Amino acid sequence: MDGKCLLFTMDSITLDTHIPKGASPFNAGYFFASLNLSDVAAMAGKPTAFMASFVIREDLESSYISEFVKGISSVLSRYGVDYIGGDTKKGSDNVFTGFCMGIQTPELTRRRSDIRPDQVVCVTNSLGRVGAAYTHYTNGVDLDNASEIIRVEPRINEAISISEAGGKFMMDISDGLFGCISQMKEDYGIGFRLVSNEIPLDPSVYKASERYGLLPLDIGCNIGGDYELLFTIDNENYGDFSAKMKELGISVSYIGTTWSGANMMFDGEMWNEIHGKGWDNFLEIK
Repeated sequence: MDGKCLLFTMDSITLDTHIPKGASPFNAGYFFASLNLSDVAAMAGKPTAFMASFVIREDLESSYISEFVKGISSVLSRYGVDYIGGDTKKGSDNVFTGFCMGIQTPELTRRRSDIRPDQVVCVTNSLGRVGAAYTHYTNGVDLDNASEIIRVEPRINEAISISEAGGKFMMDISDGLFGCISQMKEDYGIGFRLVSNEIPLDPSVYKASERYGLLPLDIGCNIGGDYELLFTIDNENYGDFSAKMKELGISVSYIGTTWSGANMMFDGEMWNEIHGKGWDNFLEIK
């Protein structure tokens, strides 16, 4: 459209499945809009407009909907996205479906099919903050901070800058790092060789690991929900790309490479196949 790619995405949540008990309706609405915007960000696009459809039970308080919409409006306003309408119906469950539109120039639009062997694998910021919060929550600890599980930001500006600096394949880490690479291996036949001590785990991961006897990588890479960016760059662009990220103040970690074999992890001594599959979308946040 006028030389631009027009992007469309849709994502749904239900209150019972995706929103932890105790999370505020404002934060639930912020999360709902953020995960839709994140899909546009994962193609390095700029979201422009948003619509939402609500199917709600009669017993849901109108005040909850009001605060939920305020949460939506807050994140849309933050990223300059127009809230242009939607629909509301009565139903047997509380289901919210978002529809987001965005634009991008064709040569800067990042696709999952852009992945190739011998690329450098990167992630933004750190992983596992949401996984650690979820681990506490499911163990009955820190229930007052349930909103931490859904406190995410769409990495819109970072994705655009990464694409302009030479990013190739890109996706958001919604279902965990291990889930992402498992899906990419299945869909495109490209494997990932990751280095365990290069994966940037959030400090809260180690506290949860010690408290519950879980492996840090299981918390940080299998639970998901961080919505950080997983992407690749060409090997020959490594130096220039790193310098550009430092100049822009974008936190990027280089965690491995792609190849044609299985998904593998180097633990400092040997390579081991990665068996983690990431988040199961048919689980519920109780």
